[in-house]
Amino acid sequence: MVKKILLFALLCFCFSELAYASDIEFSGRLWGRGAIDLHNENPFEDQRIDHEKLRLEAKDSPTDYLDLKASVELDRLAYGDGDGREQTNIFLWETYLRFVESTWEVTLGNQLIRWGKVDELTILDNLTWQDLRELFTLPIEERQHPWPWLRVQYFGDTFTLEGVFTLWPLYPKRDDFGSDWAVFDHLRKRLAADPTLSSLSLKIDKNKPSPSLRNSEWGLRLSGSTGNIDWEVSYLYAHDRSFYYYVKSFPIKGFTLNTPSNPIEDLKAQLSNLSITGDTVYVSFPRDNILGFAFETTYNDVGIRGEFAYHTDRVFLKKNLEATRKPYWRYVLGLDYSFENGLYINLQFLQQRILGWSEDILFDPKLDSYIFMRISKSYLEDYLEVRLDGTYGITTRGYYLNPEISYKINDDVKIFGGLHLIDGPKGTFFDVYDANDQVYLGLEIVF
Repeated sequence: MVKKILLFALLCFCFSELAYASDIEFSGRLWGRGAIDLHNENPFEDQRIDHEKLRLEAKDSPTDYLDLKASVELDRLAYGDGDGREQTNIFLWETYLRFVESTWEVTLGNQLIRWGKVDELTILDNLTWQDLRELFTLPIEERQHPWPWLRVQYFGDTFTLEGVFTLWPLYPKRDDFGSDWAVFDHLRKRLAADPTLSSLSLKIDKNKPSPSLRNSEWGLRLSGSTGNIDWEVSYLYAHDRSFYYYVKSFPIKGFTLNTPSNPIEDLKAQLSNLSITGDTVYVSFPRDNILGFAFETTYNDVGIRGEFAYHTDRVFLKKNLEATRKPYWRYVLGLDYSFENGLYINLQFLQQRILGWSEDILFDPKLDSYIFMRISKSYLEDYLEVRLDGTYGITTRGYYLNPEISYKINDDVKIFGGLHLIDGPKGTFFDVYDANDQVYLGLEIVF
């Protein structure tokens, strides 16, 4: 509540300042997408999902040393077939004051701050709030939300030094229940449908950290150029950014999950070993230290990018559905090239290693590798675009494919449609969501 009051006050101040300015820029964006499941045989699956966003922005620079921006976004997400499972929120979007001097910039408020050099598989972009209610099916620019930061930048002759600080703990947003993408939704439904375990109705108790100095987050980044190479090194002291919940205690004890897509199968097979201690899953939000390095360069018009991150306490899920924290490193290397005929190719390779790995860790092997691919081709003077995004797990053999076609009616209106196709072998993360294949149709209007 304190966060909302302070940000609302900042918004009102910005608009009052803008009211006296003579050169205010107003803009807006309407985005919407409806999706229908391609599978109808699973009784626990939603058949449709609707997501709409409306954003309004105003910005101005009333003096040479001051930039102002204020924006809000209305976000509606609805699941199922009109059965009331709907989330409607109003967010303060980018809303900040920026003080500019020849070698300094100080920005206070909701900001989209992006660290790192890689796009879709970035591992250093940890300063934006990630909306994972539809997990990875939205592109990264639709998952990212601004966050309230104090940002100070010093621009030297050969380097830039940046510091960020916030009182508001940041961690990804996922639903507990109520959708196909929620963390425990299918498990609770399957428990309720099984006569042996129907008495257990899962609940979630989250120990969410409140805004305070004790729970604050901060980071430093040094960036510069050496020859033809842009580089940056960074450190971030923050709460864990994993999409896994840090489950301190799960109410069912004595089982090992070997089939995450059908957990009842494992529970019933190990029924004699089970001990039920209650109905509440206890979740907390631990700290992590993230050390990073990134670079970007070109060679014969080929873009070359890379990122490396080391985590001291990354969260991983175990086969008893409780969590553990492990040191962890990963890196991404990417190449991209744009051809004169409108063809664009982007290839990225990600590898990660869990230090102190053990057999009881669910989903994540000791050493894991992924390939990301984006191929797009534009036609009709760039009004029509055909694109394919694909992610393949070399170790786990799971994949996610997103073919999409979009058409610009004019420079401000675009329609698009595509597929989400997910699959993976038994026991893998992708296997949990392999019934979530979708076809979608969307509209974007910029004004």
